[in-house]
Amino acid sequence: MEAYIFPKSMVIIITFLMLVGCDTRYKPEQVLSDYATSLSRSAYLDVSVPNPVMPKLYPSVQARTMVLTHFDVSLLDFLSLQHCNLGLLVGERNSVLGRVMLSSQRFLYEVKITRALETCPIENQSLAEKLAPIAQQKHKELPQAFINAVFNGDEAKSFFSFSNGFVPMGYTAANYQSLQSALGDILVIGQHVLELPHIDSNAFEQDLKTMADSEYGGKLLYSVLQITRYLNAVSESIESLPSSVCGPPVTFLKQQFEHHYVKLIQPYMARLNASAYPVLSQLHQLAMVGAPLPTALANYLEQFSLQDKHSVWGRYQAASRRHAMAWSRLFQRCGVSLKGQNN
Repeated sequence: MEAYIFPKSMVIIITFLMLVGCDTRYKPEQVLSDYATSLSRSAYLDVSVPNPVMPKLYPSVQARTMVLTHFDVSLLDFLSLQHCNLGLLVGERNSVLGRVMLSSQRFLYEVKITRALETCPIENQSLAEKLAPIAQQKHKELPQAFINAVFNGDEAKSFFSFSNGFVPMGYTAANYQSLQSALGDILVIGQHVLELPHIDSNAFEQDLKTMADSEYGGKLLYSVLQITRYLNAVSESIESLPSSVCGPPVTFLKQQFEHHYVKLIQPYMARLNASAYPVLSQLHQLAMVGAPLPTALANYLEQFSLQDKHSVWGRYQAASRRHAMAWSRLFQRCGVSLKGQNN
């Protein structure tokens, strides 16, 4: 029997660690649930929280792709281009690997091929006339190629993944400095793409990886959706309280408010807001580079809008204001003060 003690203990430890990991990813849900449950211990309240709200799925590749022009060059024309970089790039695109380029690689290629089309001296007048409108079209499409690089690859799918739950409780804006820096680097490229910048491909790919590894877009979206449903549920309950709640009952509610919301939830929301505003602003500016976007992608990104009051972010802000107002009116009605606290 003793031979089985070590393996069994290892199974228990591994299972425990898995549960802890799960709890860590969804710790904010537990904190929010504790808030609603504690308030419901009052005879005056029964906070009914709706079922979890799942974010929209990220659009399919087909639905979010911006179509780019492809041009073919005959063998004779191809041989005429061998004296400059254009011939090499055309050959690269027509190769087996070139036809299955990742979105980020396709973007880098489009910048290079456009530069080559505009700078390569072509002696064959007929070929030059044929390539001139192609060069113009390629130049015009560079913002679309940029959008594909940012929003079409696996990096964007990971960035918007909500498989890992909430933005962690203890995270601050400092935890997302590398993300903000990466998005800033990508944005500079997008805003100057029509100037045909020379792009460090390794740095560009690394910035996209940083974006993917953060999974920030999905975590933020999932977090604010869940916070919104809890705050609205609490607000609805507080708003319907009768005047008889004043006295000992409101004192109990105030204690729960301070213990759960003031000490835990409000600081979490403040940290979340501090990291979200700069990232969402960058996300909006990135999308504007290639506007108008495909409808499915535009609708998905609209959830993050800082201006639209009907966006997921807008509804979250409205829920926060409603929650603050509900408690403020209750405390004013009952003559209760919160020392040094502005909720």
